[in-house]
Amino acid sequence: MVNASLINRLSRVVDLIEQRSRQKRPFKVVKVHRRLEENSDAALERHYAAHPEDRGADVVIFKFFSDGGTADENQNGSPPGADSGI
Repeated sequence: MVNASLINRLSRVVDLIEQRSRQKRPFKVVKVHRRLEENSDAALERHYAAHPEDRGADVVIFKFFSDGGTADENQNGSPPGADSGI
């Protein structure tokens, strides 16, 4: 038979498990390449179109470049004309 004491102990254990499961996840950091003259919102939309999984990131870091080419990233993740050895 279940009594009030057992219900209270089970309730505390459930609350403890819930608190542990709510622990903050690590910050998601996204690096977005952006031309100096480009609008930040336009750079974000361009990046999210190519990488929709990055939406909802906690931190966005803009990497500026002044290359006259396009702002599209190549396959190694760097802007065109950027040195990939860094």
